[in-house]
Amino acid sequence: MMIAWCRSANRIRWAILALAAVAGMAIASTHLLADEPYARNRDYDLQHSRIALRFDLEQKRVIGEVTHTLAILRDGTSKVAFDSVGLTIQSVTVNKAPAKFESTASKLIVPLPAPAHSGEKFDVDIRYGGKPAKGLYFILPDKNYPNRPKQIWSQGESEDTRYYLPTYDYPNDRLTTETILTVPPSWITVANGKLINVTKTGDDMKTWTWRESLPSSTYLITVVAGEFDEVKHAWHGLPVTYYAPKGRGDRLLPNYERTPAMMELFSKKLGVEYPWEKYAQVMVDDFVAGGMENSSATTNTSSSLRDAKLIREFPGDEDPLISHELAHQWFGDLVTCNDWGNIWLNEGFATFFEMVWSESHYPKEQADYERWNAVQEWIGQASLYTKPIVRHDFDDSSEFDENAYGKGGLVLYMLRQQIGEDAFYRGLRHYLEIYRGKNVVTADLIGAIEEANHINVQQFFDEWIYGAGAPKFEVGYTYEESKHQIALTVKQTQKVEGRVGIFHVPVDVEITTASGAKLRGIAVSKDAETFLLHSDSAPLMVLFDKGGQILKSVEFHKQKKEWLYQLKNASELADRAEAVQALAKMKNDDEVVAALGSALTTDKAWGLRDIAADALGRIGNATAGKQLLDALDANAQPYVRNHIVSALGSVKDEPKVAAKLSAIARDDASYRARGNALQSLGKLKAPNALAVLTAEVDADSPDDFLRNAALRSLGYLGDDKGVPLLREWAAPGKAIETRQAAIASLGRLEKGNKEITAQIAGYLTESHYSVRYAAIYALGSRGDASAIPALQALLKGDDLSIEMAPTVKKQIARLQKEENGKAAGGEEGDTEKSGEVTEQGIAQRLEKLEHLLQEMNDRLKSIESRLPQK
Repeated sequence: MMIAWCRSANRIRWAILALAAVAGMAIASTHLLADEPYARNRDYDLQHSRIALRFDLEQKRVIGEVTHTLAILRDGTSKVAFDSVGLTIQSVTVNKAPAKFESTASKLIVPLPAPAHSGEKFDVDIRYGGKPAKGLYFILPDKNYPNRPKQIWSQGESEDTRYYLPTYDYPNDRLTTETILTVPPSWITVANGKLINVTKTGDDMKTWTWRESLPSSTYLITVVAGEFDEVKHAWHGLPVTYYAPKGRGDRLLPNYERTPAMMELFSKKLGVEYPWEKYAQVMVDDFVAGGMENSSATTNTSSSLRDAKLIREFPGDEDPLISHELAHQWFGDLVTCNDWGNIWLNEGFATFFEMVWSESHYPKEQADYERWNAVQEWIGQASLYTKPIVRHDFDDSSEFDENAYGKGGLVLYMLRQQIGEDAFYRGLRHYLEIYRGKNVVTADLIGAIEEANHINVQQFFDEWIYGAGAPKFEVGYTYEESKHQIALTVKQTQKVEGRVGIFHVPVDVEITTASGAKLRGIAVSKDAETFLLHSDSAPLMVLFDKGGQILKSVEFHKQKKEWLYQLKNASELADRAEAVQALAKMKNDDEVVAALGSALTTDKAWGLRDIAADALGRIGNATAGKQLLDALDANAQPYVRNHIVSALGSVKDEPKVAAKLSAIARDDASYRARGNALQSLGKLKAPNALAVLTAEVDADSPDDFLRNAALRSLGYLGDDKGVPLLREWAAPGKAIETRQAAIASLGRLEKGNKEITAQIAGYLTESHYSVRYAAIYALGSRGDASAIPALQALLKGDDLSIEMAPTVKKQIARLQKEENGKAAGGEEGDTEKSGEVTEQGIAQRLEKLEHLLQEMNDRLKSIESRLPQK
């Protein structure tokens, strides 16, 4: 599953759960429970479920009948229990005989006719109805959105299937299914497995029957029904189908047509062909996640149906989402984690195969840039550092964090690097073959890799999976001419405590001299050690971990001239990026700024140019601004222009910047550049910004791209004159993504206005999950404690998705902290201190830092000019 609400520039990086992981506040008044961390004990094996559903659209009710075929596992079992929340059970039969039953708040308990023996089978038929609080969602037209296509869809992960289907709702069991859906005649349905037939009923309805013959866990059961457009493809004779809400079918192939190529690649790499009877991808409105890998039928957010005019501006388009969910069909569906503490076996592999697709389909520099970004994202989330990937202590945070996703994928990348590609995929093939259709823990993966290759990977897993953190290196070297030798000193400076230890890692060290480059391998295994390496003359460049193969942070002590040489001459993007980061710390150095400007216009990798643009923006002085302005003419790629224009929003001393941004906002070939120009005008608080932004709100563009950018920028601008416009566009009836932008900005203006706080709080109860998220974050950023009761009321509800509850807790904690600070006589609370990793949060923090740095800059100029370079 992919989770979040905002896209990054070149990939969908769902991040809400990573934010949830840092929320450590327990709310005593809520009855929400965390997912069960350990696998359950089982009294029975659920083998097959026949699920028949009808829907009452007016009441948003499900009317269901399910027949569970199960086999007893324990002698003497006298009753069976099913997870069931909020459902009214009408009748139960056991082997067709009426049976008594008991319903509790979370269980349906059915006594058996007599204590059963292990292996004894029963058919338990349950008739029921209910209005699901979650798990099954009704997306229907209303007074504000009268033309919305009708849709019903399910989302079971992690433990939400029980809200619309009484069943065994934990991943450590597997079953086959038959799903029978009766719907209006014009509707389309999608469920697990093959479509068996579609028949007319006597009440002017149609009944669709789907059958899945391969067993999977109940959280992977899917039900989708509604008004959809359909496009059909095939892969090796298997149906490959795509669905979009009615009227958006023309967007399917431009975004999703690479799916069969991904199926081919993953099947060949793994040596295990795509295992299910079909592959469907259904894009639905108001989805509560980014994507969900239901067996044979993925559900994705309809926001992945990007307008064709914008696709070229996003390298990779929706491929990260598509490849991630497809990889789950092997890792998560064919082989499934036995408990939520091992969720990385699902999510880490799916994230890794995003990289596999990018390496295969796109230029090397693009794949390298995406991996470099993934490393930076993980390093930037300090709250994850002390937590191992496999853990069972997630009562106050989510197991679906960036350790399970990002770090998990990077660890698999490192494992492939260390044992070799052939051994790696041989181990994965063995893993998939012996555990096909089964549940697994991490030890099973270790055993499969070791059995297939006759190697030992236990230490690797102990450090990277069962252990926490990553190495923090401090590196330096000296050269001894008489011995033609460098002494490379390597220290691991991470704090060794808890699950964080000293890492054992092989490292590639490249030494470049006038005669060329030589690559040498070393094995780092201590907290401090020195490696003596031959060098025929004084090094021009020494690279530690060439190409950035290891998940790490590193402080390499070098002179400026070495970093300049590395920026210009290192062959790998990660090494040039390391040089950019080091050089960007050297303020008020025109030589450094010129070198970064040169990289921005001449580097062969557009990703490195993006990094250079961002670095110049962080420097932010007039000289850096001139380099950015000059680079616009040399960079036609929209994804580079986008970064340049964004960086210009940090340059306050160059008078030409505002005029150039205004011109780009009015007329540029890149929508992303225009959108970022609008936002940069707001951040700079340019004199004409309000007029430019107001005019752009009224203009049309693909997917309302420019309107949404202008509305976001009104928040950065901070001019309360923008409040009426934001309140207008935040209101129900406007496009959902437009409302998100308006609500986010509204939260930053007139912070003392209780009426605005009340308006935003009113959006917390909407059915549109993305609007809810925008309101949650906006209230948290306002610093108005009067919003706390509304957030607490939301938290008490039973309709929150797996990532929303921790997010709400985090915002309540922010508001309470600010209120306590005010009560103690301190300054008004800092809404950014909480470490929230959102686009708005990052922008706010950068804006604050930029302001402070600018104030300090003038004072430090005379001092810095006298300081020697490190």
